[in-house]
Amino acid sequence: MMFKKSKIFALTLLTALLVLAAFNVSVNAQTQGTITVLDSIGGTTDPAAGTTNFDAGTSVTLTATADTGFVFANWIVSTDAGSNIATDNPVSLPIVAGVTYTVQASFDPLQAVPGAGLPAYLPTAAIVIVLKGAGGTTSPAAGTYAMDNATSMMLTATASSGWTFSHWVISGPNMSHGGYPFTAIPTDNPYNVNHGYGNTFAYQPVFTPTGVTEPTPVGGATPTPTPVGGITSDQGIEIGLVVVIIIILIAFGVFAMRKKK
Repeated sequence: MMFKKSKIFALTLLTALLVLAAFNVSVNAQTQGTITVLDSIGGTTDPAAGTTNFDAGTSVTLTATADTGFVFANWIVSTDAGSNIATDNPVSLPIVAGVTYTVQASFDPLQAVPGAGLPAYLPTAAIVIVLKGAGGTTSPAAGTYAMDNATSMMLTATASSGWTFSHWVISGPNMSHGGYPFTAIPTDNPYNVNHGYGNTFAYQPVFTPTGVTEPTPVGGATPTPTPVGGITSDQGIEIGLVVVIIIILIAFGVFAMRKKK
């Protein structure tokens, strides 16, 4: 009889411990966040590809390093709430409890300027990113180009039928003003690209439907939602249910032992 009582008590205690272990895993999941870094073509990342847990409230620095012949383009950061693109490198990722981040660095292959070869030493080259524009095409086509010293590139926009070229949107560091970012909107077409060695510049053509006047673009920052950590109401209900189950199991074990007396 004593053996049966001990067996019942041991099984009840084991069940309670298993539930408690599951509870601890659930709680730990709510005090940490997970980053899964995917492999990238054209470069490496730090942290390297893999899955790692980090404490909530901390920030993880992501650094991308391009292979020879490639240039860093952006980070793609995805969660259950959606995806965001970050162009900073390195970039700091704040960790929120219970959130899984899937991260991948994108690298663009460098192309030579038409009529010229790739620069022998890329760190001093001007990196020119030609972006697509709705309503027309560019020559050279959209892509990432490397220009050597004393090299220029004539960038031409060609509007599609029913569209008219309006202007270029050019962004990059303004070397004559201390390296601060700037945005220019010249109307030259073709546009002579011949500056910014050692820096990256982006060019995008703006086309408008024929007969429509395009207003002057106004720059502005895209708001980034800031998630807030903590226990949600669903998580609170989950914790409460686990506690109730443990109490019921312990009470059942005690009742079973008394009934066997």
